[in-house]
Amino acid sequence: MRPRLFISGIPLLLMFIFASCGSSENPQSRKMPEKESTMTWSDVERYAREGSPKPDRRVEKTPEQWRAQLTKEQYAVTRMKGTERPYTGEYCESHEPGIYACVCCRTELFDSRVKFESGTGWPSFTEPIKASVISYHADESYGMSRIEVLCNVCDAHLGHVFPDGPGKGGLRFCINSASLVRVDSVRNAVAHD
Repeated sequence: MRPRLFISGIPLLLMFIFASCGSSENPQSRKMPEKESTMTWSDVERYAREGSPKPDRRVEKTPEQWRAQLTKEQYAVTRMKGTERPYTGEYCESHEPGIYACVCCRTELFDSRVKFESGTGWPSFTEPIKASVISYHADESYGMSRIEVLCNVCDAHLGHVFPDGPGKGGLRFCINSASLVRVDSVRNAVAHD
């Protein structure tokens, strides 16, 4: 009798475990997994489908204000969703240590320690500094199905993310150099703003 009681209790235990795994969490309150865990393609797809994490702050300007602040190429890439030519960007082949920030609002986006050579012609990173600095959007333009990444603070177009990167997370954030500035330049630029 005891073995049968034990076996018949297993389904109830499993039902309890699976029922407690559901979450009613608001997508806007999601946080990127701690550094011990790694962001995955499933996380990216979920953010693109259900909404990106809420940013810590917002920066909004008129098109005229952005034009006055940015170069023509920076404006075309970040505000008009353009793409710089491959292998031409300032940070494509750069391996200097530092933090890469949004050229528009100076939000820190990527750490150089997660930058890698992808052979694509654009700077590539395995993950952002934290999930709330990037927003994810389905992009069906040019007959392709991709996920566009924007600065979550000012909506600057950065590039796209793909599930073919190295490491545990397997992500490749393919980012336009024109949308970035290295942190040393940010500190100097902020002092002059």
